[in-house]
Amino acid sequence: MTAPETPPPLSAHQRVASKDIGVLHDTVEPFAVGHDLHAREPDVPLNGLVNAVGVGAVTLVWVRYGGGGVIVDTPPTEGHFAMCAPIAPMGVEYQATKSRDTAGGSLVLSHDEAMRMTPDPLLGCLVIATSTGRLADHLAGQLGRRHTPPLRFHSVDGPAILPSSIVERTWRHVCGVLDHVTAEEEGQLHPLAARNLEESLLTAVLLGLPHTATERLAEAPPRAPHHLAGAIREWIEAHHDRPIGVVDIATAVGIGVRQLQTICQDQWGLTPTQLLRGVRLDHARTALIEARPGPRTVTDVAGAAGYVHMSRFAAHYRQRFGETPTQTLRRSGQLV
Repeated sequence: MTAPETPPPLSAHQRVASKDIGVLHDTVEPFAVGHDLHAREPDVPLNGLVNAVGVGAVTLVWVRYGGGGVIVDTPPTEGHFAMCAPIAPMGVEYQATKSRDTAGGSLVLSHDEAMRMTPDPLLGCLVIATSTGRLADHLAGQLGRRHTPPLRFHSVDGPAILPSSIVERTWRHVCGVLDHVTAEEEGQLHPLAARNLEESLLTAVLLGLPHTATERLAEAPPRAPHHLAGAIREWIEAHHDRPIGVVDIATAVGIGVRQLQTICQDQWGLTPTQLLRGVRLDHARTALIEARPGPRTVTDVAGAAGYVHMSRFAAHYRQRFGETPTQTLRRSGQLV
């Protein structure tokens, strides 16, 4: 077999390339959940590759084992959340019930049952992991209150809030953004950008996968208290330079995300994300006006506003102010 032509997810964050099953296991373990590996064909050497990165409380790891492939045994995840996104169909067996399945999309590992999986040797599998506590915190922000029963995803019947495709679209987007940050720059991903990516993943999981709080999340929110509009704007202005997200804004003023969305739409005709982005762009413009032109001035200002892609920063900036960041900087330099 030959390797696929398109780069695998998280290629900018390669951790190890090895034929040693022990090395591959030990590299994956800190980014996923406890597991054991067994070669499916011990006489066929592996040709493994592990790409991995952490984004806030969420970790992403893509692994390809190569060779004759491996069997992955996982214990119950208990207080952890782990979701596999196999790039090709993957065999799955539940150890207690002995039931078997083939996973072709998002597969949440069981909270209370050991599992056995056989990922495609060449195309591999992406694993997204976090704690159920972090997801419960994010859920509380969405609802505006705590959801008391334990949050569980596996073996939950019924539809999710949104189609499951939102999960794949989100992790592919996040991986694309992270691959834009080269391995040498990995530690320089601005906290604002990292927080946005983390929130995107957590929200996609809660909305795109069924779980024990789905019905509560689908309920109509309480009436939005519009008198909080001023407090919302003031809090964003005071915290725009910190790694905050939509859930943080809602929590700060004591409401749920959907109430926040209603207030922002009725008050300003914007989503909370657009409101936060606008405030950050306004401060970015001030920074450019006051800065001295340099080779990294615009890049640094964009990073401080939470942007990874310069093209996206330039597009949003021009849409808001009618000129490019470079034009603003050049004009301010001429006035010095």
